[in-house]
Amino acid sequence: MKFGFFFGAGAEVSYGLPLGGKFAIDLFRQDNSAEKEALRSILEDDIDRTSPYATNWLPEGFFRKRIHAFGKTEFRALIESSIEYRRHIISERLNALDDLFERAVEKCGITVERVSEAFAEHTNRTFGEHTYSQTIKINPTLTNNLKLFESEFYSAVLDLVRGEGDTAQIEKYATSILQLLIGAYGQELVQKVNQEIFTEAPDDLTIFDDISGMFRLEFDKIGNTALELLLKSGAACELEDDATVHDIFLAVLREILELLFTEILDYQALIDNYWRYLYSPKEDWAKFTKMVIFLNTTRSYIQSQLDANFAPEADGYYHDLLALLDAGHEISGIGTANYNNLIQRIAGDRIPDELVYHLNGGVRDFYNPYKNTVITCADGVPPTDQIHVPFMLTQSGVKPLTSISMSRRYVELFDKLKQADVVVAIGYNFNVDDNHINGLFRQLIEDEGRTFVWIKPKSRQTENQLKKELEEKMRLPTSARDRVHIIQVHRDTRQFEQQTSWIDEIVQRVDGAEPDPA
Repeated sequence: MKFGFFFGAGAEVSYGLPLGGKFAIDLFRQDNSAEKEALRSILEDDIDRTSPYATNWLPEGFFRKRIHAFGKTEFRALIESSIEYRRHIISERLNALDDLFERAVEKCGITVERVSEAFAEHTNRTFGEHTYSQTIKINPTLTNNLKLFESEFYSAVLDLVRGEGDTAQIEKYATSILQLLIGAYGQELVQKVNQEIFTEAPDDLTIFDDISGMFRLEFDKIGNTALELLLKSGAACELEDDATVHDIFLAVLREILELLFTEILDYQALIDNYWRYLYSPKEDWAKFTKMVIFLNTTRSYIQSQLDANFAPEADGYYHDLLALLDAGHEISGIGTANYNNLIQRIAGDRIPDELVYHLNGGVRDFYNPYKNTVITCADGVPPTDQIHVPFMLTQSGVKPLTSISMSRRYVELFDKLKQADVVVAIGYNFNVDDNHINGLFRQLIEDEGRTFVWIKPKSRQTENQLKKELEEKMRLPTSARDRVHIIQVHRDTRQFEQQTSWIDEIVQRVDGAEPDPA
């Protein structure tokens, strides 16, 4: 059977690589001194100051100008956009805080029992026996669905804050959780009021349009505590055997905040605001250099994560590709939304470079904003006679997608996937900011009649529920449903039910089926 593949970030979790939110947080913790020095060297030594590039495109005295980088101001904007656009996820997760607590405890390498015992020993109260659901009430104007004070863990945190000992840091985390939750509800309320200041008004009276959007949240008061805590906490959760109850709760609270922001933090709005300055360094040199440094820091972080986490004995979906080839199947083409070259590192010569297409750019791709061209450098070193930036984060950088080389990637991958009997997506969530990729799948299914399989971790949803979700995300008609399969696998083993590999399950479902005529 001939397979075509597309991989998202979730396909690399088993290799220890971070998902999007963790990725975004860590980028703002990186030391970018090396990237600043590299850019300074290019500006001073490599660019011909008499060339049209230098005299017409770059600002006067560019080689002496200060090089800027993103800092707390931009990270605060990141938190603001996360609250604004992902407020429903925030309220959903924090209203189920005990679920986050259990995940955090596991990440800290301890048990709920250890937390409970430490709490009981310190307070002489049983963990979970008392909650604050009847003691603390929220203004119903904000919401009637606040469940935070029903949480056994958050109630225990409040008990510690009211007790003895140094609880200043615990108070900060408790405050940040409360601020984020109330901020999410507040953003919902503000948006609703701004849209409905006047529930009825004649369309031809434009003065009422000028009154809309008058209210906003003070995001500084919502995100500052979380900002401070996120940027300071970077080390992995480690607890000694003699850790106090305050040490334990503080470690768990750090993990909870990290888990929350790993899911909700989104740097797209930040990139949207700065990407256009790549084309106009004269207009705002500070924003231009911030974007250049950010993209180079991103590339350095990706490479460091790959070097730190890759191990020859690791096992994951990319190793499954080798098992698929060993079983006599073929691979027509592979697309990926990931930036690293881990597939090639694992597969070696068995999967040639020309079969792998990085649709969102990668660590060997570089973009010249002056010429709107994308080049691939096998050694990872771009030319320095003009400023090239690592080509990635293309959900925001729409203009580079118009370059000839990137257009070819999409067309060539589409043609390769069209040759497959079955197209398989792994670790990919079909988010709205990836519609430039989702449309490719839709055309393969709807117009080319290809069988499509989505491999995803097991959940409580049924295959039919997931199919409906996929149809909505990909704008698929229900008439194409028979050509779509959802295979839910165990996270650790990547096995389907009865220890069947996902490869065997695909073969069993579609074995011998000829592709529908295009």
